[in-house]
Amino acid sequence: MSRSLLAVFTGFSLIATLSVGTDMVLRMAVPSLFEVDGSTTSAPILLLTIAYVGLYATLGCYLAARMAPSAPMRHALVLGVLGLAFNVAGAVSIWTQYPVWYHVMSLLLVMVWAWLGGRMREQEAPQPSSRTLIV
Repeated sequence: MSRSLLAVFTGFSLIATLSVGTDMVLRMAVPSLFEVDGSTTSAPILLLTIAYVGLYATLGCYLAARMAPSAPMRHALVLGVLGLAFNVAGAVSIWTQYPVWYHVMSLLLVMVWAWLGGRMREQEAPQPSSRTLIV
């Protein structure tokens, strides 16, 4: 149980650290595209945000699946559900600061990123052999 919690926590921490860090760098790099509160209505910036958060979420879910003691996809999807809960809470709290399409896309893609991360791990994990060698 503790290895499972550590796997999910580590994946979550990776996603949060990379996302917040990239947000900060982006705001410092092009401050003219952001409001004082940090929000933006720039479609290219919002699409870029969805893309890099998606990349980080996929990597974080992959990491959780990689660290999982068993059932890697389950761990990736548990992290996805946790991420979805945080994203719903975040979207509700900042609903008026961003366009509706941004919130909808972000929420719809959370579980896709989680599944992709889990799938990446499943594809690299050794597959059970259909033939058993008896010695």
